[in-house]
Amino acid sequence: MGLILTIYFMLEGEHAYHWFLSFFPLESRDRLDKTLRRAEIRMGKWLFAQGSLMLILGLLSTAVYLALDVRYAYALGVLTGLLNIIPVLGAAICIALALLVAAIDSWGRVVGIAIFYFVYLQVENSYLTPRIMKNSVDLPGLAILVALLLGSAVAGVVGALVSVPTAVLVAVLLDEYLVRKPPAVGQ
Repeated sequence: MGLILTIYFMLEGEHAYHWFLSFFPLESRDRLDKTLRRAEIRMGKWLFAQGSLMLILGLLSTAVYLALDVRYAYALGVLTGLLNIIPVLGAAICIALALLVAAIDSWGRVVGIAIFYFVYLQVENSYLTPRIMKNSVDLPGLAILVALLLGSAVAGVVGALVSVPTAVLVAVLLDEYLVRKPPAVGQ
C-alpha cells in the first residue's frame, strides 16, 4: 500500500495538495500554502542531509572492508550506506551482517570491524548527525533526538523514519501559527 501511495503522490501530488488546501477558508489558504512550502524546503534539506550521512557511512565502511579484506566489501558497503536510512535498526543490521561475513575468515577482521563501528557510531551520534541535521533542518539536536525516540516508540521503524520530517513540519506550523514574534522595528 505504501508503494501505491508513493506512486500516486508522485503522479498526482500537486492536485491532492490543492484539494487539501481547498478545505481551508480562502483568507487563510495563502498563509497555509506559504507555510507548507517552507516546511517542504526544510524537509528536502533533511533528505539531502540524510543522504549525506548515508554516503559518508557507505564510503567509510567500504574503505574499512577493503582495508580488512572482507568478502563482498563493495556490496556490504553499499548495503551499509543504504540501510543507514533506518535509524538504529539499520545500523544494527549492517553491523551484524558485516561481523558475520568477517567471522567466516578471521576473528581479527571481526575485531577490526567492531572497532570501526564503535568509533564511527560515536563520531556520527555526537558530531556528524547533530551538526548536519541542525544545519539542514534548523532544529536543536535535542528536538531531533526526542523526535526519533517518540517516532520509534509510537510506530517502530516506520515512526523513526518519518520522525524528523514530521518534527520539521510541526516546528514550521508552530512557528507560523503559535509563536508570538516581536513587532518589526519601525512598526
